[in-house]
Amino acid sequence: MIERTAELLNVKEDMLQEFQEYDPFGDTELTGVICRQSDYRYGAIVIFKINEELCEQIIYCTPKLEYPFDKSGNFHWPIITQLEVWDKLDGTNILAYWYSYKNEKRLTYKTRLTPVLKDGKYGGFRSMWTEYCNENPWINQVIAENPLYNLSFEMYGTRNPITVTYDVPLDVSLLFGIRQEDHAVKPPSQLQTQLTTKLPKKIQIDNKRELTNLYEQLRTDMSTHNEEDVFFTEGMVLYAFCNQPSWRQFKAKPDEIQRIHWSHAGIPYRELWNTVINSFEEGTSSYEHFLELLKEEYTDQQIGLSEQRIKKAFIQAKEQVKFNAKANKIWKIAKEQGFDVTKDKAQTFRFMSQFFEKKDMRKVGTTILKQAGLLKEKTK
Repeated sequence: MIERTAELLNVKEDMLQEFQEYDPFGDTELTGVICRQSDYRYGAIVIFKINEELCEQIIYCTPKLEYPFDKSGNFHWPIITQLEVWDKLDGTNILAYWYSYKNEKRLTYKTRLTPVLKDGKYGGFRSMWTEYCNENPWINQVIAENPLYNLSFEMYGTRNPITVTYDVPLDVSLLFGIRQEDHAVKPPSQLQTQLTTKLPKKIQIDNKRELTNLYEQLRTDMSTHNEEDVFFTEGMVLYAFCNQPSWRQFKAKPDEIQRIHWSHAGIPYRELWNTVINSFEEGTSSYEHFLELLKEEYTDQQIGLSEQRIKKAFIQAKEQVKFNAKANKIWKIAKEQGFDVTKDKAQTFRFMSQFFEKKDMRKVGTTILKQAGLLKEKTK
């Protein structure tokens, strides 16, 4: 399968990994290969068998975003005839995608480097997604409106924290579509949808402005909005139509974040924390996998200079996510027993305290109150 996938996707074999996973949404066993090439093939999968039946098919997924400049800082803009700028949300990317089985299309979901959406020891992504979809029918509506596209969503909020501070427990936004036949990316404005909400914020711009100046102004505005210890924005995405089937996606990050990625110094702890939390999306806690994700963004020199910080971030993030998972599990039991933290915090935490040591209850309270939207981070 590896050799055939390398041929189909035109990638090196060391960028590929075999999988065999049960898809709970399609009720099938999927066997295939997933790709880690950092471009439009990032996270793409080739399915070779479904329930032991041969059925080779390529699924294009959420691509890697690109910078409009090289490592020397020189901008290389293509000829752009249309430009849109959207907020870059900071959560877990969920792709809704279709595959064919027994002459019918089946819908399922995945994170960036998994073939199917699942709960793991370090993140209940499937549970959160299922809960949200059950309560918000717009997800299925927009998927039905765009049957020729796989749709990329972002799931974010205090129940799925990474770097940016949000004031909602759990929310989802539609990011863009990937056309199944040719992996052409389309922003929300080019999709069939009646949505007026549930889209990342669109920034209205003057297309006649010089692109580099516009780009740098966006970065400056983001830096002004962020604080030293709290991030309110993670970046922007510029969608550029270049008279090709696929719109190109350029990422713009605030200076304090971009400078990190392009420096020759060590990697700050905040960025390491962000990456290790993302590494748990696969449901595993592999230090080697964490390092592989770092290598996609940073040089060997930066990683070498940050070796001790990397190990510390991995251990502490693993402990924090494991603690959060336990707190959420007990919170779920509390809700099933009729306790409502939004109406009676004392009774809820009294019930939960029987499952934790006394010294941990303050941390439990902070975790649950944040996720319930009852405890806000500091704001400007």
